[in-house]
Amino acid sequence: MTNHIDEFESIFRRAEKEQFSYVDIPVQTVTLVSDGNRDHAEIVQNDLRHFIGRLDAVKSWRVITGDDYHTVAELVALVDDQQTDLLVTHRHLQETSLVPQHSLGVYLDVLTQTTSIPVLVLPGTSVDPLRVADRDCNRVMVVADHISGDNRLINYGAAMCRPGGSMWLCHVEDDLVFERYMQAITRIPEIDSESARVLIENQLLKEATDFIEACSGVIHEEGPKIKVEPYVGRGHHLRDYRKLIKDCDIDLLVLNTKDDDQLAMHGRAYSLSVELTDVSMLLL
Repeated sequence: MTNHIDEFESIFRRAEKEQFSYVDIPVQTVTLVSDGNRDHAEIVQNDLRHFIGRLDAVKSWRVITGDDYHTVAELVALVDDQQTDLLVTHRHLQETSLVPQHSLGVYLDVLTQTTSIPVLVLPGTSVDPLRVADRDCNRVMVVADHISGDNRLINYGAAMCRPGGSMWLCHVEDDLVFERYMQAITRIPEIDSESARVLIENQLLKEATDFIEACSGVIHEEGPKIKVEPYVGRGHHLRDYRKLIKDCDIDLLVLNTKDDDQLAMHGRAYSLSVELTDVSMLLL
């Protein structure tokens, strides 16, 4: 029985440790997609320059207003027509009479999946936007299914955070998934399930903790002058992140929306982006 536990442990130890590499993300061109007029777009643009300090140095701004497109295909064609480093928009574009409660709106749903361009989603909806002019983006939270090795996500978080600010790197092991595997292990008589539970949980959390500590060291040496805050634990993703965002007064949430195995945004990221409407989000 002990041999099986040792085998579990040795497998974890043999796993290659992910290394973090810092890269300064360039943001030189921004495309702002609105369903309002140009006057409204100019207000949003000025708010953004104040909110995210890096955007104040953007060389080229492009504005797409509500008069420029009337279908999803038209908007996608406009976005594809010119290369840009960042898209900025609201939820529920062109949906004024009936705002869906359980989606990002058809335009944003499609944009997040048909383009590789990062999309900054402003808080609120197109009909009822929340301005960011009264905030500084100095409290950023990076969320990943598995934080280890997600260099792009972390580098974008660092790029958006103002110097002197804080970036939370978060990893939450889902309780339901963990318990499902533990239930399977209890049915294997050759394995000491109690010891396996402790060893596996400790190793999963240790891997994430070690990676975040390494990220902090690299960013301290090579990156912007920001503080890296770790959060590693087990729990319920949506509930835990909602509490973290509130407790830490987060200005910007950074998360992955692409899944190599499916066309639609994967479920966990979609739940966060749909339900947490009062915080700005950078969807990669």
